[in-house]
Amino acid sequence: MSQTKTLLTISGFGIAVILSGLYRYFMEPNGSAGLWFGLAMGAMALIGALLLKMKHRVPGAILTLLATLFVGGYFTFSCISKGKHEIRVYLMILFSIATLIVFVASWIGQKKTTDEG
Repeated sequence: MSQTKTLLTISGFGIAVILSGLYRYFMEPNGSAGLWFGLAMGAMALIGALLLKMKHRVPGAILTLLATLFVGGYFTFSCISKGKHEIRVYLMILFSIATLIVFVASWIGQKKTTDEG
């Protein structure tokens, strides 16, 4: 998987998380916690993508993994235990899984080419 596709996927994920937080803020009462969660996790993903672009693989990987695992974990938790069955929740779970798959596939591909070459 090319680095450009991976960075676009991570950046798209970060923007989607921020937009989800904005949606929660404007559409639900007491949505400010959702806004801050979206801003923090979205910024973490975007900074992770930026660090990966700047060839800082380990810090970028840590931020990317933390953001996707926190977001995916939180939305899965809210779906299962809180009974929040909204399209926004399902989309964030799907985006988290897709971002993790693309990121891990890219990481493994880069590791193999580094080891071979």
